[in-house]
Formats: sequence, structure tokens, C-alpha cells
Amino acid sequence: MSSPLRLPSAEPRAPSLESLVSGLESAATSLDALRALLPAPLPQAPGMPTGMDALDDALASSGFPRGRLTEIVGATGKLTLLRRVVDAAVARGEWVAYIDASRTLAPRDWAHLSHVEGVWMVRPPEPARAAWCADVLLRSAAFSLVVLDSAPLVSRAIAVRLMGLARDSNAAFVVASADNATKLGGAVRLRVNRRRQRLRIAIEKGAASQNRVQGGHQNLNVVEISCVDGMASRLCAYPEVPDRRGAARGAGRRDTRRGRAAEPLVEHGILQAR
Repeated sequence: MSSPLRLPSAEPRAPSLESLVSGLESAATSLDALRALLPAPLPQAPGMPTGMDALDDALASSGFPRGRLTEIVGATGKLTLLRRVVDAAVARGEWVAYIDASRTLAPRDWAHLSHVEGVWMVRPPEPARAAWCADVLLRSAAFSLVVLDSAPLVSRAIAVRLMGLARDSNAAFVVASADNATKLGGAVRLRVNRRRQRLRIAIEKGAASQNRVQGGHQNLNVVEISCVDGMASRLCAYPEVPDRRGAARGAGRRDTRRGRAAEPLVEHGILQAR
């Protein structure tokens, strides 16, 4: 009669408790040694205050983060919010560059900044050149705030390059659009809605407190601000309708500018195309 087959015991293969503890201690020691070799993290730069205490308190960086991208989306109220941010930056003596991609800013809303040295209103000849203007302005490292307003959707590659330039210049880079500003997404995302004389700002990303999900719906941080002191507006542009003012008076005159290439005009910090 053959003897039953006996399997080898698993006890010799099982590590002892002492060996496990010693292995964990050595791993922790090596991990601490690796952490000691790493450079110390750079201190986080404070955000750029928006001039609205309620909004600054609700944001994680106490304002728009410097060296990062901030998205402002919504159908109405974006321009009113941006004008307040620009006014607060100018009051602190910081330089601001505002790119009006749609060329629809109403001059009366910005007339009080016409003689301020550190404010540049840039109007590219076509909306597609707005991202290139932002590239040049951020690369100069002369502005603390660069705003890209109403530009076409910024691609992922261009957004990565602009964010890198903003980080190098430590500037707050803000992109405003009706819906999606970039294909990449920024550190802060604000959805603005204006109803009469109130601004309702929903902080979808970059809030000071973590958002909670209750009942399948996200509980957003919402800030309401009064804009009774004045609301910014845009001009209604109709590029398809030709401007025929003075056509009869100048019918007999010879157009000496015909055939000459368009030249940029820079006057009082305003860059525009003739």
C-alpha cells in the first residue's frame, strides 16, 4: 500500500513578524532619506486680489492665482467683473494688458483709465490673432494681469504654452468666453451671470472649501455681488455692413491710401489696426 502524498509545509516560506517589521523600518528610513534629498518646495505666491472681498474669501488663493490660468465663462456679467478686477489692479499700481479680441469694448466704460501708464488695451485686427497677442504680452513679463477676452477657443497646445509663460512671468492670466475658454482648463473657473444689478458668481473650480456632492448634484460655492455702481457694456459691431459716412463728400477726391498695407496705430497705450 502506497503512502499518501504529503505537500510541503507553508510555514518555512512564511516570513516572520520580526522580518516584516525590520523590512518596513528599512523602507521608511530609505524613504525619509530620499525626501531629505529633495529641494524644499517654493512658497506659494499670494493671489491677485479681485477688489471684491466676498470673492477673494471664497477663492483658495484669496484672488486670481498668479502664474496660473483663470477661466471666466457665462453669457452676461463677465465684462462687469473684469472691469472691477482691472480697476483694483490699477489702484494697486500693477500693470494690466487687456486683449479685446472682438473689438467691442465700449470706450465710455474705460475712459477713466485712458491716461494711466500701466494699462494697455490691445485690439488685434482679427480674433484669431488674440492668442498671439497674449503670447507676446506674457513673454514680456511686464504685466501683472493679462486678460484675453472673447477670443476663439484656445487649443490645448497653445493653452499649455500660455500657461508656461504666465508661470515664468508670475502673471495672473485670465481668459473670458461665453462658454468654453480653453481645451485645457485652468486652476480657477468662474461662471458669471448678471441679473439686473446683481452678479452671481459660481466657483466651479479653485474654491477655498471643497465642493460636496449631495443627492447627485454638486454644491457649488456661489458669491453674489452688487453692481449698482455701474455695469460695463459692449458695442454692437456689424462688420458686414459697410460704413458709408462721408462717401458723398469724398467721392471727388482721389484715395491716396489705396493699395497701402494696413499699419498698426499705437496711441496712449492703445494698440489697434487702421
